[in-house]
Amino acid sequence: MDKKRYAIIGFGGLGKTHFHNLMKIEKQRGDMELVAICNEDLEAITQNVQLNITAVSMENFDFSKYNLYTDYKEMLAKEKLDFVFIALPSFLHCEVAVYCMEQGADVYTEKPMAITLEQCNLMMETAQRTGKKLMVGHCLRFTDEYVFIKNAIQNNTYGKPIKAEFSRKSPIPNWSAGGWLLNEEKSGGCLVDMHVHDVDMMVWLFGAPEEVQVVTSHQMSSFESAYAIYRYPNLSVSIIADWGIQSSFPFEAKYAITFEDAYIESVNGKVTVYTNEGKFEPELPGVDPMYDEVVEFLNAVIDGKPFKTADVNSVKETMKVVFREKELGKA
Repeated sequence: MDKKRYAIIGFGGLGKTHFHNLMKIEKQRGDMELVAICNEDLEAITQNVQLNITAVSMENFDFSKYNLYTDYKEMLAKEKLDFVFIALPSFLHCEVAVYCMEQGADVYTEKPMAITLEQCNLMMETAQRTGKKLMVGHCLRFTDEYVFIKNAIQNNTYGKPIKAEFSRKSPIPNWSAGGWLLNEEKSGGCLVDMHVHDVDMMVWLFGAPEEVQVVTSHQMSSFESAYAIYRYPNLSVSIIADWGIQSSFPFEAKYAITFEDAYIESVNGKVTVYTNEGKFEPELPGVDPMYDEVVEFLNAVIDGKPFKTADVNSVKETMKVVFREKELGKA
């Protein structure tokens, strides 16, 4: 049996996280093999990395069996690849994804999909024209606390949702290589890089809103925060996103959703359900969302299964909302 050949492009924290998961999945599936890694700095490939919420160790791995590149175009010219994982800075997502699809590779790329709506459109048009599959890694769609809410809505467990609040706050992200996250032209600012998580959850749970209003701030960096409200029929939603906070502040993510029969709150992944009879903490499966999203991509590109959770068309709806907010919130 010929194994599917793939590469990882971008081997920072997220690329290394995907590498760990892919090594596990390779052993389980037996029908795929990593053949190449592309990274601007080859020496950094073997180095451990500290992310904002966790660390990734690269000890006890033999990288001599992989072909290493600093130029993704050279890699694609020399390697016959069935699919690629892209974990590059946001401003490179469109350029690299489009090139890889045109060279015959299916593409998984990290969020955000791209930093302009025009780039998102180009990526989707290229996927349609080439017949290649495209997935954007919105890991919250696979995360316990959000899947719990999705199931509650679909199963009408607590009646209809009436109002929802999302909040995501972070110290100013000085950790990105060369400071690219703080360069709004490369990252899109907080709106496109971090706020996009909660907008995606809103769109995934409730669909696209009818109307959006937003106020933004630009003190520590351009588009460092957003305070947005959204209108739906019989539902109101608000989202706060802020990374213009001093460095000693710990990362925090919350949601609070009021249903007809319950108020459900999540603080950094801990979910509490409040009803008139009392409160409880539901037992959650304890999934690894980044592992599960990779499994969905592989099930699609190797086994031909449809994207159940991360269909790129719904991600495009998320990006349309985010870019509308960015237009409304210009400094």
